[in-house]
Amino acid sequence: MIDNAIAIYCFFDDFLKKIGHKEDKQRKMSDSEVMLIGFLSMIYFSGHYEKALAYARESGLFTYVLEESRFNRRLAAIEELMGQIFLSAGELLKRFNTSMEYVMDSFPVSVCHNIRIANNRILPYDRQYRGKCVSKREYFYGFKIQVIATINGCPVEFAIVPGSWHDSRGMKALPMNIPEGSRNICDSAYVDYEFEDLMMECENIWLDVVRKATSKRMEPFYRTYYKNIKRKIIENTFSQITALMPKRIHATSIKGFLLKIKLFLWSFTFSKSLNLLVAT
Repeated sequence: MIDNAIAIYCFFDDFLKKIGHKEDKQRKMSDSEVMLIGFLSMIYFSGHYEKALAYARESGLFTYVLEESRFNRRLAAIEELMGQIFLSAGELLKRFNTSMEYVMDSFPVSVCHNIRIANNRILPYDRQYRGKCVSKREYFYGFKIQVIATINGCPVEFAIVPGSWHDSRGMKALPMNIPEGSRNICDSAYVDYEFEDLMMECENIWLDVVRKATSKRMEPFYRTYYKNIKRKIIENTFSQITALMPKRIHATSIKGFLLKIKLFLWSFTFSKSLNLLVAT
């Protein structure tokens, strides 16, 4: 854990220096240290900030550690900064993805159990958040996370959309900023012929959708087989991300809830990238 923490901290610190990030000299804990504890809480402590802060104090990771309430405010204040770091890391991963193949899919994140929707204080009832997870054959109340990952299973782009949004609509919330000539493999829920043609004509990106039996654009069996094999990569990625998450994500506001979802995705990406670098 310490080795990973040092590696991630060095990356954060170097990135902030590179972009000329300025901080108040009176601060006893830098933004790099705040981000690191936020990421450690997601990777090792199921999103519990207080456990990560306690670990930082007991291990002597930093000379000074904030109290939980102050830490929450500091972390929320640098959300946009962390998003910039993720985008930069995503661009780097795209450069290393020489296969030019990507995989796109979505997974649900529930705010609460269905029976508790009426008493839920984080997200007031709205039908747009009432979605259905087809693979699990169950309804949920919350959000869908649309993700584009490399062929190694590293997320490079994601978007958080209401749970009721169909995947063919949710994918349009993604920047889709992948290199020209790339192949983006996805399941049959992403069928949108007009959008496929638009992406190919304007961006030279092949939206390679698994075709249904009734599709107007049929393809040979071997291509369907190949795409189904590749789709298992992102399904495995989702299993690893959800394994980091607790059964119930603790938050007192919708902003805090969404921040934790982003942190889980950001921290998984950095952890996965480090493991790939070590392996090579």
